[in-house]
Order: sequence, then C-alpha cells, then structure tokens
Amino acid sequence: MARRERPLDPGDSPLLRFAADLRALRERAGSPTYRQLALRAHSSAASLSVAAGGRRFPTLAVTSAYVRACGGDVGEWADRWHAVAAALARRRPPPYAGPAAYTAADGDRFFGRERLVEEAVERLRRDRFVVVSGASGAGTTSLLQAGVVHRLATAEDPPAVGTFVPGPDPVAELARGLARLPDPDSVLVVDQLERLQAPAPAGRGRSAGPADLPGLLDVLRAAPCRLVLGLRTDLHDRFAGHPLLAGEPLTVPAPTPEDLTRVVTEPAAAADCTVEDRLLAVLVTGAHRQPGGLALLSAALLATWRHRDGNRLTLAGFHAAGGFEGAVTRGAEAVWAELADGPRQRARGILLRLTEPGDDGAPRALDRRELGDAPGTAAALERLAAARVLTLDRDRAVLAHGAVAQGWPRLAAWTAEDPEALRRRRRLTRAARAWEESGRDPETLWRGRRLAEAEAESATRAPGCPDAAYPPGGPEREFLAACATAERARRVQDAVRDARLRAQRRLIAFLAGLLISVSALAAATVPLAVR
Repeated sequence: MARRERPLDPGDSPLLRFAADLRALRERAGSPTYRQLALRAHSSAASLSVAAGGRRFPTLAVTSAYVRACGGDVGEWADRWHAVAAALARRRPPPYAGPAAYTAADGDRFFGRERLVEEAVERLRRDRFVVVSGASGAGTTSLLQAGVVHRLATAEDPPAVGTFVPGPDPVAELARGLARLPDPDSVLVVDQLERLQAPAPAGRGRSAGPADLPGLLDVLRAAPCRLVLGLRTDLHDRFAGHPLLAGEPLTVPAPTPEDLTRVVTEPAAAADCTVEDRLLAVLVTGAHRQPGGLALLSAALLATWRHRDGNRLTLAGFHAAGGFEGAVTRGAEAVWAELADGPRQRARGILLRLTEPGDDGAPRALDRRELGDAPGTAAALERLAAARVLTLDRDRAVLAHGAVAQGWPRLAAWTAEDPEALRRRRRLTRAARAWEESGRDPETLWRGRRLAEAEAESATRAPGCPDAAYPPGGPEREFLAACATAERARRVQDAVRDARLRAQRRLIAFLAGLLISVSALAAATVPLAVR
C-alpha cells in the first residue's frame, strides 16, 4: 500500500498554491504513485515528490516532467512556473548586489575578502589611521562597507562607527560628521575620495577637484577618532607626500580563483541555492585576471539569479541573462544615456583608444597621457570608471573586461566603421610608445611620407566619431613634434648639402672652363713660338 503524501504546510504563498495545483493535477490523472510517475517521466521519484511538497520550489525541468507524466499542458505549466518564480523573487532578496557596491547592510552576503577585512581591523587596533587603496573596480567600497563597517558593528563590544563619502561641500560635511564622533575609540570610515575629482552637481555653485584633497586630509588628520581611509590607488600616489598617507596602505588586490569561488557559491548557499559546476567554472574563468572582473561578476550573478531554475543557478540561466556581454551592455548603455553630447564625444574617443589589443590579445592598459588632455577628458574617465566600463589604476586606464570590446554592440560598431583609420591611429600610438621606451632614440623617429601621412591623420576626425576631433595624446604629440623637428633638421642639412654641391659644381665648371681657356690659349701660342 502506497504511503500517504504529507499534507501541505498551512498558508497561501505562491509556492504552496503551486504545489497544491500539482497535487490536484496528479489526482485528476488517477493518483499514480510517485514511482509510477517516475517511470513515465524518466525522472526520480524523490524529485517529483519534492516538487509537490510545497517546501522547495522545483526546477522547470522537474515541473515539466511531473506535468508530462500526469498528462497536463507542459506549455501552460511552464508559464505558471515562470510567474511563480517571479513572485518568489520579489519576496526573497537576491543573494547578490549586482553592479552596485555592497553596503554595510550586505555584510551577511559579502564573501571572498575575509582576510583583507581581518587585516584592516587588526591594523585599526594598532594604528589610529588605516589607509585602504585599490584600483577602480577592485571592490574597495564593498570591502569597507560590507566588510570593515559590518565587522566593527557586529563585534562583541562595538565602537561607534560613522561613514563619510565626499559630497558637494566635503570639508563642511566632514566637520559635521566628526562632531558626532568625539570618542577617541570611535571609528570614521571615509570612502571614495576620488569623488573629489568629479565636477560638483549643477547648481551647487562649487566645482570639486583634486586641490580639495589636501585640505580634507588636514581636517582628517586632526580628527579626534580613529580613521579608515579608502581611496583609489592613483589618488593615493598623487598625494602620498601628505603625512596622513605616509604609511604603507592596505592594498586591495585582484581576487584569486578561490576568492571568486566564494563570491559565487557562499551567497547562493546562504539563500538555499546551488550553483551548477559548469556555471561556476565559466564565472570564475571569465572574471579572473580581468581589471573590473569582480563588479562584472556580481552584475552577471544577479542577472543569472533572476533566470535561475528553481533553487539552481545554471549555465543556461547565465546565457539567458546575456552572460558577461549582457552585463557589460546594460552598464555601458546606462552611463551612455546619461552623458551629454560633449562628454559622449570624449568618451567615444577614449573607448576607441582602449580597444587596442595587447600582446596577449586582451585590451591594453594605456597611460592616461595617451588618452589626450582635452577639456573634459578626466571627467569622462571618471564617469566611465564609475560605471565599471573601464578601470583606473595609478596613471593607467584599461577596459574593465575583454567583454567590453567584443560584447558591447555600440563600441563594436564604432571599431568596425573605419578599421583602417583605427589601425593607423594605433600604429602611431605604438611608434610613440617605442620611441619613449628606447630612450627617445632618433633612429625610431618617422620621416618622409609616413610622417606626412601621420601629421595629416592627426588633424582628421576619429573613426566612428563624426562630430568629435580625435587629436593625438601627449606622448603622440611629443613623438610627432620630435619627428617634425628632426625632419626640418634633415631638410636644412639637405639644403646645405645641396647648396655646397651646387657651389662645388659651379666651381668645377668654372675651373674646367678656365682650364679649357688656358689650354686653348697655350695651343694658339705654340705655333707662333715655333715660327
């Protein structure tokens, strides 16, 4: 005799209604046992029983097998499954933050950086100031907020903790924040000082810039509490002479494969989800050694979770969400829609330059001087970095992920519009780089036709940028100027040499004529002497 099915739990949730309807479908099919259903469905009896148990949401594959074995409409039930999945997703917070940085409230789903968090907290026990530095996209904000702040706030004897991110008037805002932390054991976590490089919002009557940082650091140095200071690596290097930044910073490195594995699997496990092995391998491989791989991974994970199969994150769901390319496109198009025409033109020129491949085929990291110094270039870089389209580290910029160049249709279309012009631009960039690396060896300078073509090209429009000039960057301008100077010197030398040759020819012609005249005169006087 078949064992009676356990009654459903009380309640009226979407999951319970779904399970009850599956049971009703089985009853209409004659109430076959789950073993009989398993033979019909080519599935396990246990998975079919769980599908109608009301405690775990079944996968779409198991649901379809159950319905097919009971003679139901598989297409209709697939629609119902997706509707229930969406309803459950609205009720259950996602285990991943997506492209946004993790906050202090996300500490329970922040994994992969435990060692760095412990080191930051340990330094704070010893020192009054702790500086945390990382490239854009390295996850410094998440480390500080979901890691350090959460860790301090959940300690056995938690100190008073405040956070500060520069706004329109950072010095005044900081002074107000410090007034609320008079205790020397309290902690202020200061994050994203690179915001001082971005223009202030319109209408504020103020324009922030790098010059604000020394004054802000002076205020912080006099703070009555302990400090954790987070800023991007390039900004730290630029102001390393300030006493507050004199110590060795805690550098946020790129995550290891083991770190990335925890980033993927631990939040899923906390949400009672599993990650398909094939998906895990694709995610870790795709994010490892990519400058902005961590943020892109989080964005792809959130999209994949929304396409999960029951409680499983699958490779099929990852592809259905667009993969890494889809995550790139969503972020890039969002920032592109926010840019006005002028910044768009500068951003387009920057991105075209950054598509230059390196020796390994991945996008090359470029010195910021190579990206030009036209007005607004720095602001465009900051906007693109904030959107995780590119990353900034020290004085270099690089696309956040290889998928930016190949997976963002807009950028791919720009590079395809005039590939020959783009190749000529890159040839000039490589020549300028080789000249600099050779110690500015004159033998590496261009001359003649190649130089003339490069000078003409530097005054044209960028490929794919019909409305924006695409001038060479600082190193390229210096290279072309050196080429032009050397070319002028050669022309002067050639002119002097030609003048000397002409003078020599005239002298030779004169001497030859004189010799002929003398010879003729001598020939004419010899007979007279004989007579």
